[in-house]
Amino acid sequence: MVFTIELARRVGKLLMKFHNQRLKPIWTSPTHFKTKADEDSNQLIRRAIISRFPEHNILSEESAPRRKKSLFTWVIDPVDGTINLRTGVTDHFSVCIAFCENKTPILGVINAPKRKEFYRAERNKGAFCNDLPIYVSETKDISPILMGVDSGKHDRAKHLPYLKKLLSPGGITCFLSTGCASVPLSLVARGTLDAYLATSLEPEDMAAAVVIIREAGGKVTNLQGKEWQLGDKSILATNPYLHKKLIKFLV
Repeated sequence: MVFTIELARRVGKLLMKFHNQRLKPIWTSPTHFKTKADEDSNQLIRRAIISRFPEHNILSEESAPRRKKSLFTWVIDPVDGTINLRTGVTDHFSVCIAFCENKTPILGVINAPKRKEFYRAERNKGAFCNDLPIYVSETKDISPILMGVDSGKHDRAKHLPYLKKLLSPGGITCFLSTGCASVPLSLVARGTLDAYLATSLEPEDMAAAVVIIREAGGKVTNLQGKEWQLGDKSILATNPYLHKKLIKFLV
């Protein structure tokens, strides 16, 4: 954990040097671009992991997977919320680092430097923000909840049927979407948001938050209700009681 914390803090300082600089976008698909901040952050993280754990796998949003036939995989998002980092339109951007055994995240760190929020968790050891314990919301009814909902970069219309249900009579009060998955997911762990749903994200967007939310007392599954693991594109995260109601309401 110490290695991961120190690495995420270093990257957080790097990201703040790029904040609100209108960096030139490098388009990699019609719905995704990266910047120098993404590239520099990615290189810093990969070099550190390879130097310390040369036998481990690495999944990263900004480079090809490093496959070493290990049981252990680092899942990194060098910058989640690149648009927000580049423009300063919100403070929802972060660096995410997760450590997985097989397909299960067992350690996660999310550093949102502009918000001055540092989230961390390790399996069976609790979840923390700025070293203070955090817990998911205790909300038990659907109607009053504040929920994060994201489409992701691919299959972007896939979330619309779920959103239609959520906004129907008997559904949620309000939803938000900020172009960043990790910060809203972290806010679920903290109890600020009651729930989060997305239909088409990459593992780098979710893995670190999964273990943080679980250690904060939450339940994290795909939209079929199965426990989230690497490979899942969808996610539903909330407290266990509300999770049962939302799955029944949505499926």
